[in-house]
Amino acid sequence: MLKYITLAGIIYFFYWLFKQKLRNRKLAEQGIVVEHKGMRPVTLLSIVLLVMYGGYMLYFFIFETQTG
Repeated sequence: MLKYITLAGIIYFFYWLFKQKLRNRKLAEQGIVVEHKGMRPVTLLSIVLLVMYGGYMLYFFIFETQTG
């Protein structure tokens, strides 16, 4: 189940990234310069995936080892 959630998250991330690129190009054509502030999107994606898989690993070690 986790792999499907991850796949959906990655697909949505690339959809969002593509939409942002198109939005920034349209604004640049109008002469509006968009400043990039904060974390880069790839950094944010890697943090989310790291937390998600880390949480799964903790769940596995805490709950699955007790039942076996």
